[in-house]
Amino acid sequence: MTLKEFKRFADLYGGDIDRWPATDGVDALTLLENCAEARAILVDAVALDALLDRAAPVVAEDSVQRVLDGIATKLDAPVERLPAPWSLAAPPMRFWPTAGFLAAMGMVGFFAAVQGVLPVQSAQTRNYAEVVVTSSYLGAIQ
Repeated sequence: MTLKEFKRFADLYGGDIDRWPATDGVDALTLLENCAEARAILVDAVALDALLDRAAPVVAEDSVQRVLDGIATKLDAPVERLPAPWSLAAPPMRFWPTAGFLAAMGMVGFFAAVQGVLPVQSAQTRNYAEVVVTSSYLGAIQ
């Protein structure tokens, strides 16, 4: 095992060589006997493990079990399907809100045209000279 590999395993598995993979742990013990730099790396990893152990909060086992039971209860609960917010109705009746909306918009357009809010051009206001007829069979006629 090289020193670079030893550092990588110390970063991955920490300062306890028993947590390392078995084949790499044997090679690491051999390297520890012969290399002072490897021992320094392992001391740093052990110090980091101690800091992480002190930083982690102590949680009682019953609290952990209560949280896991709550998660299991939520996962086992039946799923309640809510209608999509844009449909305004339960799934069998989704056609009617859309049809009602389109009918209301048609009425608004009709009343806007009748009241003169939107100008409507009729075909009679144009002269035949202003109309351009394009056909793929006859070509362009002006």
